[in-house]
Amino acid sequence: MDRNSALKVFESLGSSLRLDVFCLLVQAGEEGRVAGEIADRLGIPATNLSFHLKAMLQADLVSVRHE
Repeated sequence: MDRNSALKVFESLGSSLRLDVFCLLVQAGEEGRVAGEIADRLGIPATNLSFHLKAMLQADLVSVRHE
């Protein structure tokens, strides 16, 4: 991992909410989680979660799969 990528990762996980999201996703494994389920588990509005997931996506911490 190059320095810029590492900085993006650490910056993204610097938010406690994003760290909570990341932990939920790691626990879920390859199956992942549905965004609505994450929002419910963390008690946050979907729009708020969307903002945080976008930042995590830009840091290559998460991927999106539409079903």
